[in-house]
Amino acid sequence: MDRIVYLGPYNNKKKREFFHKSVEYLKENKGDKFYYILPNGNLLIQYRKAMVNEVEKTLDINLFTFDDIADRLIEDNFYSLIDGDMKEAFLVQILAKLREENKLKYYKNISTKKGFIKILSNIIGEIKQSLITSDVYLSKCLKEPFFMEIGFIYKEYERGLAEAGFIDREGSFFKSLEKLKKDNSFFNDLDFILIDEFFDFRVQEMELLKEISKTQVPIYINMPFQRKENFSTLNNTLETLKDLGFEIKYVEKENLSFYEEIGSKIFTNSSIEQDSNLNIKKIVANNNYLELKKVAEEIKYHYSQGTKLEDMAIVLSNSNDYKKTLFQVFREEEIPLSIDQETSLIEIPIIKELLYILELKAKMDKQSTINRIKSNYFSICNKEEREAIEYILRKTPFNTLEDLKNSEQLLASTYGETIEKTIEIIQQELELIPEIALVEEYVKLIETIIDNFSVEEKILNIYDELEDYQLLYRDFLTIEKFDNLIGELKKLSKVFSKEISLESFLELMENYLQNETIVEFEGNNKGVNVLTPVTTRGQIYKVVFVTGLSQAKYPNLLDENFFFREKNYKELREIGIDYKNYHEKLDKESLLFSTVISSCSNYLYLSYSENATGEEKDIPSMFLDEIIEKTEECKIQTINVDIDYLIKDNPKELTTNKELIKYYLKNYYEEEFTEEIIPIPDYIDMDLFEKLNNRLLCEVERGNESFNQYSGNIRDNNIMKDIENIHKDKIYSISYLESYGKCPYLFLLNNILQVEEMERELMDFTPLDRGIVIHEVLKNYYIKYKKKIENHVLGREIFDIDSTYEYIMESITNSMKALNLDIESNLWKMRIENNANNILNFIKADLDRMTKYKNKILPLDYELSFGWKKPFYIEVDGMKIPMVGKIDRIDKYVDEDKYIIIDYKNTDYNLRNMGHMANGLSLQLPIYMMSLEDQDVVAAAYGIISKGEMDFKIINREEKELVGRKRTGIVNEEELEELLNLTRDFIIEYVNSIHSGDFSINPKECSPYCIYKDICRYEENLEVLI
Repeated sequence: MDRIVYLGPYNNKKKREFFHKSVEYLKENKGDKFYYILPNGNLLIQYRKAMVNEVEKTLDINLFTFDDIADRLIEDNFYSLIDGDMKEAFLVQILAKLREENKLKYYKNISTKKGFIKILSNIIGEIKQSLITSDVYLSKCLKEPFFMEIGFIYKEYERGLAEAGFIDREGSFFKSLEKLKKDNSFFNDLDFILIDEFFDFRVQEMELLKEISKTQVPIYINMPFQRKENFSTLNNTLETLKDLGFEIKYVEKENLSFYEEIGSKIFTNSSIEQDSNLNIKKIVANNNYLELKKVAEEIKYHYSQGTKLEDMAIVLSNSNDYKKTLFQVFREEEIPLSIDQETSLIEIPIIKELLYILELKAKMDKQSTINRIKSNYFSICNKEEREAIEYILRKTPFNTLEDLKNSEQLLASTYGETIEKTIEIIQQELELIPEIALVEEYVKLIETIIDNFSVEEKILNIYDELEDYQLLYRDFLTIEKFDNLIGELKKLSKVFSKEISLESFLELMENYLQNETIVEFEGNNKGVNVLTPVTTRGQIYKVVFVTGLSQAKYPNLLDENFFFREKNYKELREIGIDYKNYHEKLDKESLLFSTVISSCSNYLYLSYSENATGEEKDIPSMFLDEIIEKTEECKIQTINVDIDYLIKDNPKELTTNKELIKYYLKNYYEEEFTEEIIPIPDYIDMDLFEKLNNRLLCEVERGNESFNQYSGNIRDNNIMKDIENIHKDKIYSISYLESYGKCPYLFLLNNILQVEEMERELMDFTPLDRGIVIHEVLKNYYIKYKKKIENHVLGREIFDIDSTYEYIMESITNSMKALNLDIESNLWKMRIENNANNILNFIKADLDRMTKYKNKILPLDYELSFGWKKPFYIEVDGMKIPMVGKIDRIDKYVDEDKYIIIDYKNTDYNLRNMGHMANGLSLQLPIYMMSLEDQDVVAAAYGIISKGEMDFKIINREEKELVGRKRTGIVNEEELEELLNLTRDFIIEYVNSIHSGDFSINPKECSPYCIYKDICRYEENLEVLI
């Protein structure tokens, strides 16, 4: 009865002997006579594939992990295995029960949090992996709430599982061990058991191995991790195996490859004999995307040199951070990968729409209503109606469906009848959804909804319309996976014996859907292998790329959670939990990294991203530093990849058609080509060049002064007539003309065509509302306290401005009520207080400023309108333009007929100065000055409420006292007249241009926040095309 451990260096011959021994048995149709146990599923796939290639036709290939064996041992027992999602659902019920019984104090407040439940699930799983029962845990743990309450939860969880007839993954080991201890005849028919590529065993695996060792079946273990200085992880495992009666036999290997030697000597004081043909490269990139782009380029190079993709591997040291970008880059590069690309069910539109139906009942808010109406698979109106109703509702302030039903204006609109009908359908639908019910009732409801909407038929209709097979495949796969999930939810009726709320059921559903995935793109068996440090062992590749080797990401030695952390190491070990401290984790990660290096035979790439933020950059991992130190950095080629790599200079680095086009365009622009006409390969899409050419011609011609097709002039006579009619007898506002001055195209969209933005969020307190309130309050304040202000400024009597705070608060509140704003919430109270403080501080600063002037000034008039009752014209060369406006405030010198114009602004954002006025971008203050006609206006200023400042923009040179040392905006009489004349000319120019249909896309000012930027050609980034 053999019990042998073969201990040898990396990639020794014993693995091949194990494999060939298995193949011989398979050829003799004795596959059921042996077990071959491996540490992970990736190796199972590799070995199975290799065995099938060797044997071709065979029925029994008993390749297993220890988890598989545990399942086999209890497969005849009547247990329902629960997964992680159901485990979490179970824990939700357990925690609720313990709260009701007042058994939770330490964890009571966080026990309802989703994140806590997920961590708790992991904690219980880890405890069970150490084969610690709830009773053992409670007897050994510290008698403190931090530890004890975890035990209470664990014990109640186990009791609940037993009552429901469920078993979790960790529980299967308990049951299988229990069965083996009673009867180990399960293995009697085996001739031998092979165990390969383990350097350690989980507690539950070791216990299973102990029981198997009590049988008469020969057991052979191959451990190809021998070094001159072994890792502690390996040594500890060997000692345990010796205690079980295993004999250690050493396997020799005559010559280690260079990479095997590195793997054997890193993390030791031993030196490495340098290889003249050293093929190690270090890639240092700006970010993950560029790092993987460079990896893809190198893969294509090796492929062009004859290396098959399946002989190359990418090892993701940090899979979570890299996998999504990996799929993106390799789709762009059209390089197949060995792994499937999966998408969470909750991200699939058909599932989102199903949840929208339930969410509307749970939330009954605006966004949920719109989401329901937008539904395509569960549609309640046709596509055209959906889009129109969505647009209307986004612009309509409402909270509930009743608000919509009671809106006479809405129901009287073009789509009013459709909206009313849609609301009725939704309300009928909502009546079928209970707010509280049994899980099985909710599940039955979901099945009814899917049947009623004939979802599968909808999927086929969408395919007929779009002819997108990938979409068809995705949706049917989703339905199939969702049917399985429905089956899992039905199991929950055993767990949730009581009714639960709709919100709780939705949370339960979302948990499942978040973790369940479908395969959107299947992996290719002949593609590049994608591995992790754990799954790399036991395999050899000609080219290996190890990515993500930054210290911030790898090795990951951080605490797992609040329970399993370094601080609790002693207490956890005393309980019997197999928790590893920092040094034990580092030892194991070092061993894994050494196996990664030894898996390479020809070319090794070590890469990381600096992910620079400001002046900070990620530094290389300690493991990468170790390699560099061992191999002497001067012999490792370093490749730096920055943003310039996106447009490559070296044609040998080009890997996609897109990059080739960029290369041609860049070199053509820089006149690198000697020929005027460049030959383009046949496989390049010439339509793309035509589009680019058209865009470039557009930009060039638009810059010409002569008329061209891109100038934005409207030439249709009928449209010209419409524009003329629109402006017939029109009285112009300042903002109307300023809008044209900034951007004629924006003016066309906003003022002529009235194209409105589809707002995603409703602003409940707009800048316009705020402006109305502040202007009104300030006007009333200065009128009410006119005499006190006058006495204060003239030094007759001190005015206690702070005593007026309550008046300001009351004035703001009344003004807001007049706008029909709901001001009862804490948010609104905070807004009122904030605005009241701003106004009070502004008034203080304003009066303090006026008091300090030698020549005293006092407010004279407020909200002075012009152009309404008495016409006001801007006239040049006989052309008269009628205009209207309103001046917020006019101040007057006490002893002289001199006036100052003040325009209130809430903030100093985007304030205009003399330069803007001279360029025709700001007409406001010059027009205000002209509107006072015969009055001597000596200054114009912006009153900035939030800062309590008066910012003078135009000041007569003789009135420099107003601004102290400030010099900008000071003008003499001639300069002021020139400015006013320029303003008149701009007004005439703008009106003439509007009437002539000139709406060119040539703005004087282009805001990055323009609501029309997505439909405007101005300075469009050509990069999107290539």
